[in-house]
Amino acid sequence: MSWIREQFTFHDLQRLLFKLAEKVKAFRGLAPAEIGEILSRAEKCTFDPGTAIVKEGNTGPHMYIILDGEARVTKRGRDGEVELARLGAPDSFGEMALLDNETRSATVSAITFCILVRLDDKAFQAKPEIGLKVYRNIAGVLSERLRSADEMLAWRL
Repeated sequence: MSWIREQFTFHDLQRLLFKLAEKVKAFRGLAPAEIGEILSRAEKCTFDPGTAIVKEGNTGPHMYIILDGEARVTKRGRDGEVELARLGAPDSFGEMALLDNETRSATVSAITFCILVRLDDKAFQAKPEIGLKVYRNIAGVLSERLRSADEMLAWRL
């Protein structure tokens, strides 16, 4: 596995606050101070092109937010690997594993060099009032994805 994990610098955090507040659906409605609280427990990860960030079937209680780069979401299907989506900044993934600690439902691989924010459930448990807001937003994100998948499935049947 070729990735680097590091802590965010103070300058990184300041720059990210406004970008994340405006664009990341999981952080919708959070004050900059609340996002700062979450980011204080986050990790910065970088992945080289072609590297699997998360693998279908593996476990891991982390969600990721793409700050820079492009990633591909794939799932094993009846006829081999199927591409479900392409992601870029400020998309997020891994929310389901964060919520239920079950196995990953898909593989996400870096297409280009990727810089990500990595969060685990401890970031939200430390401040439950903030975690509640984020979990509510994640429910909305997952609902959007389910509706989209239902629509695509209906057209394939």
